[in-house]
Amino acid sequence: MRLKVAAFLALAAGFWLPQLQAGVNVASTRVVYQSKDKEANLGLSNSGDDVPYLVQSWVSPFDNKDESADEFIITPPLFRLDANNQNILRIIATGTQNLPSDKESLFLVNVKAIPAMSAEQKNKNVLQIALKTTIKLFYRPTNLKGSLPQAVEQLQWRVENGKLSVHNPSGFNVVVSELLINNSASKDIPEVIRPGSTVTTGTPLKNSDTLVLSYINEYGSTVKAAPVTAH
Repeated sequence: MRLKVAAFLALAAGFWLPQLQAGVNVASTRVVYQSKDKEANLGLSNSGDDVPYLVQSWVSPFDNKDESADEFIITPPLFRLDANNQNILRIIATGTQNLPSDKESLFLVNVKAIPAMSAEQKNKNVLQIALKTTIKLFYRPTNLKGSLPQAVEQLQWRVENGKLSVHNPSGFNVVVSELLINNSASKDIPEVIRPGSTVTTGTPLKNSDTLVLSYINEYGSTVKAAPVTAH
């Protein structure tokens, strides 16, 4: 029995691996939606040789990934993407009037791709694997002043009761790639330092410690900020 199971898993892995390597690719790792624009676009491509996919897309709140956000729609929400083809998702703001005008709002774009069954597979027991990609959507109001690099410079790193605390006084979301404290990586820093928020961690910190933040910019690149000293 064990040999049969092992053989089946090996066969399944060999069958699905090319599709996982190819599949549906998202053109960007994030979307910045400028509020003055009518829409934001996200490119998709199917790099497979012969497998079409059914693609479903939607926007969800950053803090509630299982829900659909009322502020945006995506068109087309559901479509077939054939092999070696491309398509554009149009993200349209439909209910953003209640979002803050002085800071970014953070959402998620979800893209789920389900491979089609071949004629041979329809009469067999085949495991269908849905591939889901999730990227960040930043809704940036027109009146927001400054820039993301300036927001990183304005971060206030503090020692609170011997622990690391950081305050973001800007209106930008700072996405953390890595935080080094005296050249050692901190594992207690959140993924995103939200606008106007103060985050207190359990990481021990002294006034003389040196911190180096690496963050993700609007283009998905990692940028290392200048070293700072906590106070």
